[in-house]
Amino acid sequence: MGRLVRSAWGHLTEDAVALSFEILGPVRVRHGEQALRVPAGRPTALLVTLLLHAGVSVPVERLREELWGRRPPASAVANLRSHASGLRHLLDSPGHPARLPTEHGGYLLRVEPGELDAAEFERLATEGHAARIGGEPELAATLLGRALALWSPTEPPPAYGPATAAAFDRLRERRAGARETYAACRLDLGDRGTPALLALLRDHVGEHPLREPAWALLMTALHRAGDQAGAVRTYRAACRALDGELGVAPGPELTDLYREVRRHAPRSPVPQRRRVAPHTRDRPVDPRGPRVPHELPCPAAPFVGRRAELALLRDALAVARRQPVTVAVFGMAGTGKSALALRAAAEALDAFPDGQLHLDLGGSVADTPPPPLQVATRVLRALHPGADEPEPAGLAEARARVRSLLFDRRVLLVLDNAADAAQVDDLLPVRGGCALLVTSRTPVTTGDAPALRLDPLPAAEALALLRATAGDRPVDEEPEAASAVVNLCERLPLALRTASRRLTEGPHWSLTRLARLLRDERYRLAETGLGPRLGASYRRLGSAAPIFLRLCRARPGPVTAELTAALTGAPPEDAARALDRLVAAQLAEPAGPGRFQIGDLVRLYAAELAATEAGADRTGQAGAGASWR
Repeated sequence: MGRLVRSAWGHLTEDAVALSFEILGPVRVRHGEQALRVPAGRPTALLVTLLLHAGVSVPVERLREELWGRRPPASAVANLRSHASGLRHLLDSPGHPARLPTEHGGYLLRVEPGELDAAEFERLATEGHAARIGGEPELAATLLGRALALWSPTEPPPAYGPATAAAFDRLRERRAGARETYAACRLDLGDRGTPALLALLRDHVGEHPLREPAWALLMTALHRAGDQAGAVRTYRAACRALDGELGVAPGPELTDLYREVRRHAPRSPVPQRRRVAPHTRDRPVDPRGPRVPHELPCPAAPFVGRRAELALLRDALAVARRQPVTVAVFGMAGTGKSALALRAAAEALDAFPDGQLHLDLGGSVADTPPPPLQVATRVLRALHPGADEPEPAGLAEARARVRSLLFDRRVLLVLDNAADAAQVDDLLPVRGGCALLVTSRTPVTTGDAPALRLDPLPAAEALALLRATAGDRPVDEEPEAASAVVNLCERLPLALRTASRRLTEGPHWSLTRLARLLRDERYRLAETGLGPRLGASYRRLGSAAPIFLRLCRARPGPVTAELTAALTGAPPEDAARALDRLVAAQLAEPAGPGRFQIGDLVRLYAAELAATEAGADRTGQAGAGASWR
């Protein structure tokens, strides 16, 4: 066994594997005091992506999309194996478990506690917030100061893909909350507006000009420093920022603070009206946000059609005024379930004054969606942030706490991309005006809960969506090409939005050229962006997966259980069960009694998957000594 040493963040670990990873700035990897060289470009992007999903298997198709975008080269998977092989050579230590094993068709990076600066930042920030809530501002300031010190003055490199960009956006949002809590703690401890605190807050409002708590803290610090004129100028700058970007005036807290500064009144850094019971609607002590959560993202635009579906959801949510209600939207990948749910939630906003929660449960692309306990705990944190309570002992206790917090309240929970019913069960209380709006590939609710199946758009609405994304003129000038694009995208909103982005790249793109590209089966799946989402459906097939791949290879039209058995060599009963699984995973659709249809985009995904797996079998372990590319 190796000698125990302390990692860069203070954790004990064995010196043979004492690695530290820095991604909150320039990407660096160290083994003890030695800096390890990771080649720039895609090898570094692969490492960062895996670090942001440490401990979770990331599918090859998602990594390919992250690193190469919507049009990866034919060599992408081979290059990915080469980059992974190089990382293994860099990170592995003799006699210790592999750092980067291959699992479930993807790569999993093992990271020990204390090795990743982003994880340490999250830990210290969480402990700092808890210390502040617990009435220990000095400890909170120390922990939050250490958390903020992990960020380099130089920003992290630009993200290659959307998932990595979203992860860094979340980290930056956490940093913003940590800065504000740290500043509030310093003021609690008697800071008189020192230059260091003022510099931190000025930089902070420069980065986040729409955060009213940040402006309030800067005004308080300037007032403490005796700079009343500076505090007034800060208020006016906040007014300009909020009006210019949002078209709104400052809220009552900032306005009250301004009046007190104008009267030369002494000012506490945290308004006293924040120190109230947990279930009031005033601002809480916790500076990360109000206890009334407003988590709904802006609905996707443009949104076309679906009037009947919106009306059904609107009527179903209206029932929550009298009793708790669960509503489910399900359908195949790309039909626009999330967009529809968010649109319906936005229209029902005023009916749920006690809060709106939004959680992505990972059923659309994640290889390992969060377990039910993690979902319930996340809901708890949103409803009662910073609560000084022990972690729930198990799933039953976590759900019971959620129901207690929701009892007799009117809160909307939008749980997007549920993988199964276990993630969303037993969250609503027996009384109150709460609603649970769930999207998933298959219905995940039981009993009398209404479930809406979402099919591809009707032809007219699909063409209207293309018109809304590409513009009227291209559709009017090239009607035949527009119709071809709609049909090649199988009238799926996600595919239409993704493919039509080509037209924004410049005048050299036209609908005719886009239709020609989509007709080429080598590129159609990548252009529609459906690959990773179909991957989530494929992983649900289990033992039916080989039958699915053989059936798609045969390229039949509508099939029956008997024809499936003949084409794949499977026993008739296995073939029938496999077709049931395909329907449940939304990879096939019933086309009449005992008949089923598989779409071309699903068939193309199966062909690509089969080619990838065949390539992996041929390669075997040959990539172990591959060089970086």
